[in-house]
This record gives sequence, structure tokens and C-alpha cells, in this order.
Amino acid sequence: MDFDKLNICQVTLSGNIDIIKRNYLNFKQFYNNFQIFIICPNADLKKFKEELKFTNLQIYDEDKIIKFDRFQEIANSILKKTNYYEKIQDRLGWYYQQVLKLTFMYNFIKLHNEKLLIWDADTIILKKIKFFDNEKSITYGTTNEFFKAYYATNKTILGEIPKYFVSSVCQFSAVTPNDLKNLLSKLSNFEPLKKDTAEWFTSIIFEAINKTHKEYNGSLFSEYELIGHAKLLKNRKPQILISGIREGLDGVLSNFQENIIKMLNYKHVTYENVNQLDNKQNFIPLIKILIKKTSNKIYRGLKHFFLKKYNYD
Repeated sequence: MDFDKLNICQVTLSGNIDIIKRNYLNFKQFYNNFQIFIICPNADLKKFKEELKFTNLQIYDEDKIIKFDRFQEIANSILKKTNYYEKIQDRLGWYYQQVLKLTFMYNFIKLHNEKLLIWDADTIILKKIKFFDNEKSITYGTTNEFFKAYYATNKTILGEIPKYFVSSVCQFSAVTPNDLKNLLSKLSNFEPLKKDTAEWFTSIIFEAINKTHKEYNGSLFSEYELIGHAKLLKNRKPQILISGIREGLDGVLSNFQENIIKMLNYKHVTYENVNQLDNKQNFIPLIKILIKKTSNKIYRGLKHFFLKKYNYD
């Protein structure tokens, strides 16, 4: 066991390889001791191994966790009870990667008894972030996201949701062995733990979706919100706000542009569309994004400050 090492899990497709390379180099600037675990499709294993030849980076075949066909079979056995069975099919890949993250988290922490950071593969860290304080994870939140469907699903799974919270979709989630123990306790109350953990997570997600949602809106569950709510319910401490740049970008930021957003205390940048990687970010649209986003960040940050004091003090 190495409690000082930062273990990082990323689930990804080959289109994110260039982002992963850049992100690796940035993590290396900020953290002396880290290990990255990449989970990718079987068909892309060779490409990942050829292009990511870092000594502290390991690549895993997603099929070893759960094959997509098996995941799809379990999901659809539950989804056939809904009226959005056909609509959700194109979105199953998105839910699949969440199951891969949750299962890797479970397997890794159970095996090594070490902390784990789940980090989105399309996101590049720009400033150092403190993920853990000794053996406790730091619970971050963002005012950029707020999907009520996620919280309704969480209430079905966890039995309750925090009295006050902001979104936990920060592009990452830090998990300790104690966090996992608490989460498993809550999930087991919803559905007893099965020997095959990936199948168990799949069943939990879609049983909860089926029980909670009569209408379909695409995004009905978030692994980050589930982990975040479980931590908030246990620790009863307010989230620390964190921000990154994500929406509205049409290209890759230059070094000068990155320096600007770092000065404004944005901690990371996300390139959701691989087509963005072929273009340079236009400066005027970026300034408009930053003006809008920063004004919202200030307003919502002040709102969070007063609501946090009211609900936690």
C-alpha cells in the first residue's frame, strides 16, 4: 500500500489519446507520485499501448470488467419495462462508461486499500488540486451543472439526498476506502451485493432509473453525483466550489489563453468533442465565454456561500 500515491482512473476511447498525453504531462508538473490506469475498448488496446508509453501508466481492456453486450443485455432486461426503451439505446454507451468507472473503483480499492481519483479522459488539469486531506477525500462542487433527474435517481438508490448541495459533476471524483465502504453500505440496502460487481452496478443503475423516471431526457444517472451525495450524507460537510472551462469552446486553447483562465482560477479545461482538437480556439468567443462564466461564478459563488452557512453552520 502507498497512501501518498495518487491513483488515477480514466475510461476512454482512442479519440482522447492526445488529451491524455497532455493531461499526463500536466499531472507530472503538479504531483510527484502518481499512477494512471486507462480503461479502453479491446479494439483500441494496441493503439493505446503504442502511443502511451509512460512507465507509470497501465492500460486495461474494458471487456475484462464487463463486455458491452452483457451490460446491454442486463440494462435492456430492465429498460423493456419503460416507455423509452428505444430512445435510450443510443445513450447506452454513456451509461456503460459509468459502470466501468464504478467497477474499477470497487475492484481497485478492495484489492489495494488505496485512494483513487476518477478523472474524465477529455479533461486536462491546469492548476494543482488538493484531492485528499490525509486519508479523507475533499468533496468539491460546481455551480455549472444541475440536473434534477440525477438527484431523483439518487434518492431512489440512497433513500435520501443531502438537504443542501451543488452539483458534484466536477469532471473528477476522489474516493477513499472509507468512502467506498459507506457507498457500498447504501447500495446494498437498495440491492444486495452480487458476486459480479459490474453486473451489480448495471442492475442498480437501471432498476433505479426504471423506478424513478417515467419520462426520458437522455441523462438520468451520474456516477459523480452518486459518489458525491453518498459522501455528503456521511460527512455532513459543505462542498468546496471548483470551476473549469467546458461549454462553448470551439478549439484548443493556446498557452496564452490557458494562462488567462488560470489567472481567473479555472482549474481544468474539457474538450468534449474530438473535432475541437483540430482547431485553435478563437480569442473573441473565448473572452465572451469567460465574461459570462466568471460573472455567473461570482454570483452563484456568493449564493452558495450564504446557503452553505445557513444549512451547515
